[in-house]
Amino acid sequence: MVWGSVWGALALLLPMLFHPLGLGSHLMPMFAPLLLAALTLRPRTSLTLAVLIPPLSGFLTGMPPLLPPVAAMMSLEGLLMVSWLGFAFRRQRWNIYFCLAAAFILQRAARVLFILLAGAWMELPAGWLASAALVWGLPGAVLQTGLLPWAWREMGRKNLLSDDQAG
Repeated sequence: MVWGSVWGALALLLPMLFHPLGLGSHLMPMFAPLLLAALTLRPRTSLTLAVLIPPLSGFLTGMPPLLPPVAAMMSLEGLLMVSWLGFAFRRQRWNIYFCLAAAFILQRAARVLFILLAGAWMELPAGWLASAALVWGLPGAVLQTGLLPWAWREMGRKNLLSDDQAG
């Protein structure tokens, strides 16, 4: 429960620090605590955080926006990423770097699909937006894929995780 609160609070706080610098959508700071939640918490808790934090943040801070439904899209992306990590890393014990890289590939694919569907529904040329979406969050994906395993290992090394979480 305590770690769920920590990850939830960080998922709300980090975007407020990065967006004023113009780095929020590039570094995707909300996803880092949500992914750490997937690595360290029970699935129900991490899935709940992944679904609730984006709209809660949208309601409290306006980031991500509720309309257009960016918060809903981010909830679905978070759900997809956390579900993947729960299966691939926590259950199958696959390599953490592979699992995180694949999680971001799934997230980007979901974003592109959402943009293409929304563009078709609104009769807009969404191809260029979808192309930009593929690379827009790449710096954050690379940074988080590199740093989150280190953070997870350090938490285990300092005995901040239970035995089943430290891997």
